[in-house]
Amino acid sequence: MDKITLSMNVSIICMLFFTFLIGVIPTSFAEEENDMFLWNRATLDSDYFVHFQAQVRDIDGSLVSVIETFHAEYLSDSRTELVFSQLPLKQVVEISNQKYEVKQFGQIEKDFEIKFDPLDYQQQGYGYTAGAYNLGYEYDGLYTAVFNAYPPIFLVKDDYIVTIQWTILKKI
Repeated sequence: MDKITLSMNVSIICMLFFTFLIGVIPTSFAEEENDMFLWNRATLDSDYFVHFQAQVRDIDGSLVSVIETFHAEYLSDSRTELVFSQLPLKQVVEISNQKYEVKQFGQIEKDFEIKFDPLDYQQQGYGYTAGAYNLGYEYDGLYTAVFNAYPPIFLVKDDYIVTIQWTILKKI
C-alpha cells in the first residue's frame, strides 16, 4: 500500500511540475520576443498610418479585383524611420488639424506558384497569394520587416499580375 501511495505522490508532483513548466516557459519566450520586436498598430492616432492596396489583373491587363486594407502595424524603433526615410515623398496633407508626410511605394508580383488540392476541382488552375505583406530592408543577407499589412487572402491564376501600392502616412 505504501508503494501505491508513494507512486501517486510522485505522479502528482510530476504533474504539478510539468504544469508549472508549461505555464512559465511560453510566457518567458513571449517576453523575450516582445523585448526584441515591439509592434504598434498603425492607426490615425499612432505615429504611422498604412493603406495597402493590391490590384489583380489578368494577362490582357483587364482588372480582376482590388483588395485594400488599413489593417497594418509597424515596428516601434529607429528601423521604422530608416525605411520610411528611404521612400519617396508624395505630398504633405492635413487631416483633422494634424499634418502628415505621405509616402508611397509600389511593387509588382507575378509568376505565382500553383498550389492546389488535386481532389478539389474548384481550386484547379488557381494559385494563392499570402494574406500578409511586409515592407522592410535587408542588411547582411537578413531581411527585417518594418511595416506589415494584413489584407484578405485572395486567389490568383498563375499568369495574373498583382500591383501592390503602399501608402504610408507619418505624423509631422
